[in-house]
Amino acid sequence: MADWLRGGDRPPVGISTTGPKPWLRTDSPGACPVSEEQRAWTERWLRWCAEEFGPATARRKIALPGFVPADFTGTQEQAELLVRRVGAVMGADVSGIGVLLVESPEKVQGRKHRVGEYRKVLGRAVIELDRRVAARPDSFAGLVAHELAHARLVGEGRVAGLNIAHSEEERLTDLVTVHLGMGVLSANAADDYVKAAGYSVMPVGEMTDRMLTGRRDEPLHRMGYLSPREYGYALACWSTMRGETDPPWARHLKASVRDTLMRGLAFRAAPWQAGPG
Repeated sequence: MADWLRGGDRPPVGISTTGPKPWLRTDSPGACPVSEEQRAWTERWLRWCAEEFGPATARRKIALPGFVPADFTGTQEQAELLVRRVGAVMGADVSGIGVLLVESPEKVQGRKHRVGEYRKVLGRAVIELDRRVAARPDSFAGLVAHELAHARLVGEGRVAGLNIAHSEEERLTDLVTVHLGMGVLSANAADDYVKAAGYSVMPVGEMTDRMLTGRRDEPLHRMGYLSPREYGYALACWSTMRGETDPPWARHLKASVRDTLMRGLAFRAAPWQAGPG
């Protein structure tokens, strides 16, 4: 079992060896970890972010796990303070933005439910945040980052002339959190468990951290519009734009995201890659 987890070709007991082998990668070494369509989309919009918000320099502050104060419980005062802290990282003027805490149903059968929203109320910008997410403070910061990315895109009039579909605008909003320094928390929140196991397992082949740690039956909270893999490649591109080939913040990523980041960095480092920006 240990040899297999280290990347060998011996499957664990109970897994058939006659059919598909999910413990083996199906893509070739050095290949891009996302589809060609996703690669082109990510690189195109990160270039756009650099033009809109300025370059992704290594001097830009990055929010990491522990960014939220240890005593955070999700009170109105704490939420407003956190919005200001996230706004400082993202360069967002939050002085005119109201913060509204709501509480969603515990269970929403058969469908996703919205945990945050950016909207205008009587001419004033308001971000609505699901109080239940506050039980996972770093994920709550990722939620705040998404809504403040809306503020920077919509509130500042940056998407008015883009003529893109709502779904693509939401994906771009997630990407903006990466470019503006909140990508580690946003990416981790894209594949989040209720309880941390205290350890993680690097994905092997097509098998995820969640599968390998035996936590498939635990509740999963997934936020945002980019998948963990898509976040991982976005962070790889962003890292190369910052001139980082071995980013020190990578160790703070969930294993699934970190795996794609590492593969993305290797792909980006290939001599035939020009890179965005």
